[in-house]
Amino acid sequence: MVSVTTPARRRRASAVGSAPHARAPAPKSPEAAQRIFEHIVRAVGEHRLPPGTKLGEETLADLYGVSRARVRQALHHLALAHIVTLHPNRGAFVSEPTIKEARAVFAARRLVEPPLSASLVGRLGTPQVQRLKRHVAAEEAARNARDRHEGIKLSGEFHVLLAELAGNDVITDMVRGLVARSSLIIALYQRAASVDCASEEHGELVDALAGRTARVVSRLMDHHLRHVEAGLLLSTPTRAVVDLRAVLAAGAGAAA
Repeated sequence: MVSVTTPARRRRASAVGSAPHARAPAPKSPEAAQRIFEHIVRAVGEHRLPPGTKLGEETLADLYGVSRARVRQALHHLALAHIVTLHPNRGAFVSEPTIKEARAVFAARRLVEPPLSASLVGRLGTPQVQRLKRHVAAEEAARNARDRHEGIKLSGEFHVLLAELAGNDVITDMVRGLVARSSLIIALYQRAASVDCASEEHGELVDALAGRTARVVSRLMDHHLRHVEAGLLLSTPTRAVVDLRAVLAAGAGAAA
């Protein structure tokens, strides 16, 4: 039987032969979208990506070396977490919580975090207390070094750490989400540069966990959250404009 080489076969053979010189395909694993998700959450939490920032699919795909499909997957999960808002025909933007949403988020935190913290009284061993004290010390160090981004990140992580020590994954995920949304609220409605959690109040909470009653701990956490909310000007948003590529470039290189 005679083998006939058709134009289509020649094109396929040529494509196979040139494959080693073709551009490498974008990563297709779900981990790529997860890394983008985590990096953007961190940038938002550190107030490096302010509310209202447009997250262009093409820019993100280029920065992270992934397909736009992976970027859309990450943006979808960010929207589910209320970190990003997807606008039809306009694209994705870092969410801008309304005043009503801001009050609702802090009300939710006051319902969850005081009893959660109180539940830790009498349950923490020396290693857990020392871990909390080291965290507070790191917050204080960032504050003294005037490293605002690091201080903001650590102050939010303190609340997540308390939830983790309680050992309830559902509550931990809830607190993590509320803390992330609080960071957006603080970035949008901050009254002053120092509105984020004060490390000395976290220190008081740790001391209370080690030697006071559940009622005292609950009251301290409630007071702390009200203090943070009182530091907001829930009337006029404070907006900032940043260069998305410049903010994410370093972390994108590490995540690629």
